[in-house]
Amino acid sequence: MTDITSVTEALCEISGMSTEEASAYTVIINNCANVVESTLTDRRYINDDRIIFLIAARAYYYIMLSGTGAGNVGEFQAGDVKVTMNSQTADSALELYRQAAKDACGMINDNGFVFRGV
Repeated sequence: MTDITSVTEALCEISGMSTEEASAYTVIINNCANVVESTLTDRRYINDDRIIFLIAARAYYYIMLSGTGAGNVGEFQAGDVKVTMNSQTADSALELYRQAAKDACGMINDNGFVFRGV
């Protein structure tokens, strides 16, 4: 199994969350680890830095999609309480995840379409 402590540390670096804040997302982190592990071409890659980063980037993207991440508040106003959510953060998290997947492309199967003949 992937070293979840290393994934959490990478997630904290990516997101700016503290370890305590990241611990609230253990279900997301574990799910992302399981999904990425299932795509590995070889189990020897399970704790490779690129795979750790890929799992952390995927978890960060999911956290941003859930709307509960620290970077999701784009604007806050106290008088007549107004909170605006920042969709750019999720877009940035998606791009980070895509780049991490490219970096690890030789170690994972992408489950993409392959045309092998007629």
